[in-house]
Amino acid sequence: MAIPLVNLLNTIEFHFLQPLPCLSFDDREIMIESLCKKLRFLQAFLEDSQKNNINCPAWRGLETEIRDVAAEAESKIESELYQLYNEEDAPVEPCQSLHQILQQVTRDIESLERRILQIQIESNRNHSVEPPRRNAAIQNINADSSSKRSSEPNNVMVGCDDEFDTIMHKLISDSNSLEVISITAWTTVSQKHNLREMLCDLLRSNDTNRDVSYLASQLRQKLLGQRYLIVIDDIWDTQAWDDIHRCFPEDLNGSRILLTTRLKQVADYVSSGNNLYSMRFLNLNESWNLFYKKVFVEKKFPLEFEKVGRGIVEKCQGLPLTIIVVAGLLSSSSNKPSLNQWENVVANLDLLLDIDPEKKCSKILSLSYDHLPPHLKACFLYFGIFPEDRAIKVKRLIKLWIAEGFLKLELNKSMEEVAYDYLQDLVDRGLVQIDKWSSFGNKIKYCKLHDVLRSFSLREARTEKLLYVINENDNVHELGVGLAASSLDRKACRWVVSDQLSHIDDEPISRSRYMTHTSHELRSFLYFPHNYVFGVHRNSIILPYSKLLRVLSISESPEYHLPREIVDLVHLRYLALRIHRRASINNYQWCKLRCLQTLIIFDDWASFSPNNILGMPHIRHVHFSQGSLKHRHLPKLVQGNLQTLSWLSLPQRFQTEPDFKAIPNVKELGIYLMGYEESYLSEETWDLLPPISMEGLLNLHQLENLKFETYRFFPKCDIKLLKAFPPNLKKLTLKGTLFSWEDMTIINALPNLEVLKLREDAFCGSEWKATGNGFCKLKYLEVTKLSSLEHWSVDADHFPILECISLNYCRLLVEFPTGFGDINTLQLIDLKNCHSLLVTSAKNFQEERRDLGDDKLVVRQFYTLPKKIIDGWKPADTSTKWSATPTPID
Repeated sequence: MAIPLVNLLNTIEFHFLQPLPCLSFDDREIMIESLCKKLRFLQAFLEDSQKNNINCPAWRGLETEIRDVAAEAESKIESELYQLYNEEDAPVEPCQSLHQILQQVTRDIESLERRILQIQIESNRNHSVEPPRRNAAIQNINADSSSKRSSEPNNVMVGCDDEFDTIMHKLISDSNSLEVISITAWTTVSQKHNLREMLCDLLRSNDTNRDVSYLASQLRQKLLGQRYLIVIDDIWDTQAWDDIHRCFPEDLNGSRILLTTRLKQVADYVSSGNNLYSMRFLNLNESWNLFYKKVFVEKKFPLEFEKVGRGIVEKCQGLPLTIIVVAGLLSSSSNKPSLNQWENVVANLDLLLDIDPEKKCSKILSLSYDHLPPHLKACFLYFGIFPEDRAIKVKRLIKLWIAEGFLKLELNKSMEEVAYDYLQDLVDRGLVQIDKWSSFGNKIKYCKLHDVLRSFSLREARTEKLLYVINENDNVHELGVGLAASSLDRKACRWVVSDQLSHIDDEPISRSRYMTHTSHELRSFLYFPHNYVFGVHRNSIILPYSKLLRVLSISESPEYHLPREIVDLVHLRYLALRIHRRASINNYQWCKLRCLQTLIIFDDWASFSPNNILGMPHIRHVHFSQGSLKHRHLPKLVQGNLQTLSWLSLPQRFQTEPDFKAIPNVKELGIYLMGYEESYLSEETWDLLPPISMEGLLNLHQLENLKFETYRFFPKCDIKLLKAFPPNLKKLTLKGTLFSWEDMTIINALPNLEVLKLREDAFCGSEWKATGNGFCKLKYLEVTKLSSLEHWSVDADHFPILECISLNYCRLLVEFPTGFGDINTLQLIDLKNCHSLLVTSAKNFQEERRDLGDDKLVVRQFYTLPKKIIDGWKPADTSTKWSATPTPID
């Protein structure tokens, strides 16, 4: 596999050939470009041999040698660069030793080129290179990554209608009619259950720091007296049920729990033999419908392919995952497929499916995986770093892919755009699932991997020496029996500390335990705990022995002391960490991290002044906790790579206007407005200062996503702030700003705004009149914790294309605006912690739409608040607003 070759090529381009290279080669640049050309030749050879399924020993041996040479070359180059970058006066030109290394790498690559040409000559002469009998069937399927992109959400559900009716009957049995359920909640358990995560899922809470007993008590209190439907999906053991079922009160009011499992013994244990239903495989017609919708409808294939397609479906034997993966494989073929290609797939499936049933799915996955281009293989295997069934934030995944060097650069596209195309390609091939769409539904926000696919990716990552996953027993997670851990911890270049490390306090990673893992091999270290564990010093010990580290992600592992050596990791491209408890790292030489692209620092209660952070030449994404990054930290020189910046903390009153000219290409910006206490000014001095001017925002022509939050005890923001919003904004979030509803006319005039989120008294006043012409492009509206809003009137012309409205904790609002009835584009009303009368009003509105023949509108409600709770609650004084909780990182 060509992962090391892709990495080597990206490493050379990153350090020597991009617009702002870390080192300048001047007259030697020709040698670098020549080397890259030779590497692309090897890359094309590997891709062609894969595409043509050439499988003779000479070719396979050469592929292995190419991989080893590329990996060793990259280590030598970066080791030499490590020495150069860590010199006190880091040179701008490479030294003679680096030049000699590059010359040797060139000679090694030229030797491989000559051997390839020689083998090709001998192969043509002897006709000895023939496609192998097995797996040759799909040799002509194009492995290019240019499969058709799905631009719209496309969820497909087929079959099992009778089963769904049976399940529905079981849910509503003993009830005269299907009534409105107060609470619905869902959690996915998986093989290793985590009670804290299950409770947080059911509570719809992100507060994973709470004690389990507290969360359990909160859930039980939420459910007491309510009629609820709870879905517990993919449960694997009886202990998970024992841990969670005590939280479900039995009030004999028709509440239901729907549980899914693959194991009959678990189902028998939970149900005591009652209300048990076994799902079947898809029948032939249902299988065909699924295949048809995934291939024919989406790809517009000619109908003459139907006969062959039905033969393919029949051999999938009703397994939905197999059907989807095979459909993805065929969907990735060229725009002009031939019947011969599809017939070859049928022949290949005959070979793959005529085996033990337990191995069928794995073989099908291998078939699809083998025909990924090399760069997509690396991206797919990388999903193995994330815990099982973890919803993966796409923005984070993309930043990691970029840092790892998996991308092939494309003209006129940013790295983020290329990475998103890769993800979309993996989705189109049926290898990655969409978990959640963005607010306006045209971008994937969260994705995930089916657990079968994740197990497969881990096995392949082991083979490629790509990942080493450490679990609580320090064994390779899910990689099978018979593999010595030592064979991986000396070779795998990415370590993932995963899941419940119960011994983490007593037995941290030390030099003696892992000293066999040399600094030339470890490129990434990531920590994904199930629980938030305090007192972890694991990561500070591993740093000095990992000098080629590119990715260090330990933000979920609290560090009380951050070692000074962290700035010696000069190859870091992605750094995510947490510092607090008076940690002072201001005098660290952060400027040494010249390769850094993404920086994420949570610094609760820390004294951190990040000087020169934004001046790093390759920085693209920066996130700090509120209060750290101030106006004086904005770069003096133009920083054209910076795309994401949050939180930039500014005083709400200030004499000088912030200068945003040096960050002209920023696309996402989070601004936190501080009060006089956070600005370290007296109240008297504060009152003499004018409101801060934000007119510089109008110069940010690439800005699409803007977030504003304010100090929670400060008076309303000046209206001048609203007038500074650039017209190119697509997404706006306001929190705690206390604007008047009359000021909304400024926002609704933004011509490109598609998403608006109003949170925690962003606007105040009892009545919002949304009348007249307004938000011409708004698709998504969120209103959360507007404590004074009681009346809301709406004209359809005000939200002409609105698709979704989300209301949360609007406790005084008791009637859903009738004007929404004239907005034909409205598809979803999401109500959380709202008044029961508001929920009833929205349901009535939904019924009216149904009576008119429109059944597209969905109304969802979670934790509806009874009237008695509302009556006992009074809104807080607007001068003391909801406590400000920092918006989660993107």
